[in-house]
Amino acid sequence: MWLNTDVLAEGESYGWLIRRGDDAGGRYRLSFTVGGLLSPQGRAFAEMYLNRMGGGSTERSSQTKISEKISEKANEKSDKNAGEEVCESIAAIRQQAIEENVLAIRTDSANRRVVAETTRRLSALTVGELSYLAGPDSSTSDREALMWIAMCRYYAIVGEFAGEVLKKHYLTGNTHLDFEDYDRFIADKATWHPELENISEGTAKKLRSNLFKAMVAAHLFDKNSDTVVPFLPSPSLVDILMKRPDSFGFFPMRESSL
Repeated sequence: MWLNTDVLAEGESYGWLIRRGDDAGGRYRLSFTVGGLLSPQGRAFAEMYLNRMGGGSTERSSQTKISEKISEKANEKSDKNAGEEVCESIAAIRQQAIEENVLAIRTDSANRRVVAETTRRLSALTVGELSYLAGPDSSTSDREALMWIAMCRYYAIVGEFAGEVLKKHYLTGNTHLDFEDYDRFIADKATWHPELENISEGTAKKLRSNLFKAMVAAHLFDKNSDTVVPFLPSPSLVDILMKRPDSFGFFPMRESSL
């Protein structure tokens, strides 16, 4: 039996479908066919999360106070527990986001898909990360970086591509990156993950397109020159991610530079 796990057991990784009794691992989630990075959408739902946790206020000044309060709460807990709280809260706001059409999407079906996809990714962030995403002190680039992290954590295949291809290209000085690099990566993974061979050609192309679209939106890839763009996190983002230092592995950067 395959389990789609949003809240994961200790020792497991975000982005997997876990199979009971199978020590060989799990299969990849392959549903990132909607949107690219979804950064503005993520911020909007993060604000809804803060409102829900803080009693429903929508004033910006209150948002700041709520953000600070939740950040303090996150610091008192382990990252694992903080992450679980995000999962529960994010799941709870999905229906509200759909009914209020927070994203102002014309069709109900498209609205539901984007809401579901965005909140799934946000479920991979800790309370502190989500609070910073929605807070007034985060820059646009920091918010984009957090949404890239959310995508990499929730979708293991994206996180592995980020670490094994995107980051490796930067570290080795080979900054050229294109679809062929992605296709080779997928072919290698398919040896151990037959689900990658079972999707249609159209879906495979959509997944590839959305991954590159997300990298462009996160300013990690220049589509005009097909080159990797180095990432330089802000001091504020570094402080937050130091609680989950493995997150730096998703970016074309050298941790020694921090």
